Amino acid sequence: MKRFFNQCGRHRLGISLLASGALPESERAAIENHLAACAGCRSYYEEIKSVAAPLAGWEKHFAHLEPTEAAGLRWARAVQSAARSPARRLTPGILLVTMWRELIWPCRRAWAGLAVSWLVLWGINLGLSDAPKTAMNAHPASAPAMFQALEEQRQILAELMPSAGSQPAEPPGRNQPRPRSERRDGFMMT
Repeated sequence: MKRFFNQCGRHRLGISLLASGALPESERAAIENHLAACAGCRSYYEEIKSVAAPLAGWEKHFAHLEPTEAAGLRWARAVQSAARSPARRLTPGILLVTMWRELIWPCRRAWAGLAVSWLVLWGINLGLSDAPKTAMNAHPASAPAMFQALEEQRQILAELMPSAGSQPAEPPGRNQPRPRSERRDGFMMT
């Protein structure tokens, strides 16, 4: 979105490379055409060129400087001591601290929000899962009473329904297909 509102933003890298003298010839014409048309980019180019020009010839300015023998020995000892020191083993503690610094700490508010959400969901789940158990445990004597009420309901139902022996049951009839002459448009005639 930033580039959409700042159309010159895509030319900044090319302008910086042009100011330092590192822009390839194939891209130079496009950047120079843009610099001719845009005053803001021309001032940016001049700023970058004023900083990059002294740095471009640093080799010429510092070629006469040579490190002293003492500095060379210090560098050599530092390199040798670094090569001799054993690499630290990756322990769980180091891994945990590294993960904490790189993953958790930069996004601590997001992780805290997730932790609170999980705790709230865990609490709700814990509250809901204990509700039926406590209801059953609150009335342990209600189970036999429930079975007795169920048996009474079965007896009442048996009294209300006619017995199966008093009326002969009709055998289930098969759906006999009717002849086509009796069918009309897919419906049977009655």
